[in-house]
This record gives sequence, structure tokens and C-alpha cells, in this order.
Amino acid sequence: MKIDFDNPKHEKLVNDFDFLSRKKGKENAEEIIATIDILRAANSLFEVPRGYRPHPLSAEYKGCFAVDVTNTYRVIFKPNHNGDPGFRIDNFKTITSITIIEIFIDYH
Repeated sequence: MKIDFDNPKHEKLVNDFDFLSRKKGKENAEEIIATIDILRAANSLFEVPRGYRPHPLSAEYKGCFAVDVTNTYRVIFKPNHNGDPGFRIDNFKTITSITIIEIFIDYH
């Protein structure tokens, strides 16, 4: 998938493993990077392994999706398909471009 970041600080963290490790801990940093790599490798949200539990969100994150980083923490993103007539928010196969909003959050 094509990935953009809503917050430049998140992009900086994801691209600097040492800095990410200092901020989130080495084990969490490894999990965050692995999750982002899975998203990048998939052609669409449909191809993300079910173990990462891709799922739509509601309430303040309505229109967004999340995947698991750990049992508690998630990466939150929104589809980025402005003007794409083939895009349907209810069809994971059409979600091929995303904007990451949070890289490691417990929204529960």
C-alpha cells in the first residue's frame, strides 16, 4: 500500500529505529516497524494478514481503520482515496492508499 503520515513526527519515528526505540522501547519499536512493513507490503487492506486484525473504527475515529501492533496498541489510519471512483470504504480490496494517524495508541 501507499503510505503517508498525518504527523511528520510519526514518519520521523518510523524512519529512525534508534529514536523510536528510545521513545517506545526496543521491543515495541520492533513491533511498530513490523506492522508498518506489513502495511507497505500489502497491495490492499484485504491482503494484510488477519493476525493483525484490520478493522474499521467508530466514534472519534469513524472512517478510520486500525491494525494490531500488540494486544493493546494499534496503528490507526484512514484511507487516502480522494476522487477515486473505485474506492469503497466497506471494501478492503479498494483500500490501497492510507494516511497513518497514530503509530502506537491504546484507544480503549
